[in-house]
Formats: sequence, structure tokens, C-alpha cells
Amino acid sequence: MRRRLRITPELVERVWIEILAALPADLRRAVDNLAVLLEEEPTPEQREALGLPPGENPYGMFEGPTLAERGRGAIAWPSRIFLFRRPLEADFGHDPFRLRAEIRRTLLHELGHYFGLSEEAIERLGLE
Repeated sequence: MRRRLRITPELVERVWIEILAALPADLRRAVDNLAVLLEEEPTPEQREALGLPPGENPYGMFEGPTLAERGRGAIAWPSRIFLFRRPLEADFGHDPFRLRAEIRRTLLHELGHYFGLSEEAIERLGLE
């Protein structure tokens, strides 16, 4: 039996740093008030906000004002990207390459929401 991998905050941070390094400088500056958090799984409130049916487990979630909303006023609280450890590990914990790729894809997907992209636009980019 193969050992399941465990997502660590350090792994998420490394992937996030790689993503940021690949962004153009103006986009990198735009994420200075964006937090990336690793949680075990979504809260009941997050599940409700996502409109998830029972048994569906998301890998991530964007929460807070988008970049455009920030530009329209003085919004003090940070926007957040949540990664949910248990669903990611359950589906990809057997393969370190697929796990890392899915963390990256999920972060990019949620970053797209921060930049104001719709689900349809994110899907067209291949991040669905």
C-alpha cells in the first residue's frame, strides 16, 4: 500500500511563491492584500456560500473583495484564498506530482476570482 502524502503549509507556500514569481510585476503588486490559507475542509458557512450539495468537496475557495472592488473604495480586510487539505489529499495524496499540480491549479483558479474572472472565463483558461 502506498503512503498518502500530507499537504503542509510549506508546500502550499512554495507553490504560491512559484505562481507569484511567474506573474507580471503589476499583477504581483496587486496581490499584496491577498492571504492564502490552508484549512482542513470548508466550514458549513463556506459550503453554503458555494452552494455545494452534500458530499461535494471543493479543493479551494476565494472569499472577500475582488481586486476591482478594492479599487472602488477603502476596503480594509484582506481577500483570502482557502485551500482545503482533506479533499485534495483524498483525491491526489497518492501522487506527489498530481497533488502539486492540483494545488497549483486550485490556487490559479481562485486567483482568477480575485482578479474578477467568472467561472466561465476561468474554465476557458483551463483552470476548471
